[in-house]
Amino acid sequence: MEIENTNSCIVSGPAPESVQAAAPEKPRGAVRRRKGFRLPSLPRLKRLRLRSLRLKSLRLRPLGVKKFLAAGAGTLIFAAGVCALSAFCTVGVDYYSGGRLLCTVAAADDSAAIIGAAAKKADQLGVEEPDIQVSPKLALKKDLVGGDEAIDKILSASPELCRACVVCVDGEELFAAADMDAVETVLDEYIDKYGKNEDARLSGQVEVKDSIIRRDSVTPDEKLLSALEADDALTVISTVDEVRYSAIAYETVEEKDDSLYVGDSEVITAGVDGRAATTMESVYSDGELLSAYVTGTETVAEPVTKVVRVGTKPRNALVDGLSYPLPVEGRVTSGVGPRWGRQHRGVDLAVSSGTSVMAAASGTVITAKYNSSYGNYVQIDHGYGIVTTYAHLSAIGVEVGQSVERGAFLGYSGSTGNSTGPHLHFELIDNDTYLNPLEHLI
Repeated sequence: MEIENTNSCIVSGPAPESVQAAAPEKPRGAVRRRKGFRLPSLPRLKRLRLRSLRLKSLRLRPLGVKKFLAAGAGTLIFAAGVCALSAFCTVGVDYYSGGRLLCTVAAADDSAAIIGAAAKKADQLGVEEPDIQVSPKLALKKDLVGGDEAIDKILSASPELCRACVVCVDGEELFAAADMDAVETVLDEYIDKYGKNEDARLSGQVEVKDSIIRRDSVTPDEKLLSALEADDALTVISTVDEVRYSAIAYETVEEKDDSLYVGDSEVITAGVDGRAATTMESVYSDGELLSAYVTGTETVAEPVTKVVRVGTKPRNALVDGLSYPLPVEGRVTSGVGPRWGRQHRGVDLAVSSGTSVMAAASGTVITAKYNSSYGNYVQIDHGYGIVTTYAHLSAIGVEVGQSVERGAFLGYSGSTGNSTGPHLHFELIDNDTYLNPLEHLI
């Protein structure tokens, strides 16, 4: 008898006699069991092995499932950890200067090229390139910067350089400010100073670049407005809806009145200009009017028509009065009326020969000649039957048909014709009636 282990055994030969005697008869193929032994018949053992093979091919044993799940979970956790690490982290390179971390770039970037580009830019700016040290490490991807940004970070280590905001208009650099707050402040000040309303805007394409530049190129905050005003590249455009008022001229109506002389008038109703409101869309550039478009017109106040009474009564020289016909006052030697047995039709004014004689009123010369009684004399028709005569002239200075104004030169006084000495014979005729001219002087 051969024993495989202490817990069970398989007996391949016939059982001992003692065992056969004690055991009752069993059918062929029955299994005799003892404590610690398992004695299946050979056909039964074969069936068990076949069943075990079917179990392995169809399902896992309960204890095997737990081990498989545990192993699978561990594998999944490990794989997830690797994926998470690769998603958020990578191999990077730290750039230092004087013990200060400047930036971190991906290890895949060419550090030599980045440092070389920074050195070239420092040379262009006329400053000494900073001393840079590098150190690799496992870095978070969110902490990495690109090549251009890395160059600026490296250049910021130079004491002669700084980060500033460069203001450009249509691609042209105007000035550099310390920070964005300073830029926004000066642009607001410029708009407030030259804008006409809250909707004022800046002309041109304004762009602000965050750049590394020389410290001495940064314009102080207090000088930014002056720098902006000194350049014509940027203007403030304001579009304003305005109302402009203008006068509407009143009309004048004349009413004829025969109680007034021609040329005289009297205002019955004073004229008053009306008022119109014109709505305009005005465009200003830096506070100066650039253009304006009329969008509407409305009459605010109607004009008041002026009414005037105009005289139609004929006007003559007597109405306006006569001017003294001499530049000096002459002595009256004879008046209008009877003299020497006949009617003296004028007044004699004694003056030195050669004294200028002037027209007493405006009119037209109708006589300019010599006769035996008046000598050289001139007559002026003043209209409406009014005529004045100037006689005994030494010389005549006008011609028949000539128009003359009040005070115009007619000739010189003298003593021609029937005269007793140098003087001016001065007559006034009103529709064939002789009047004393001295009574109608003004």
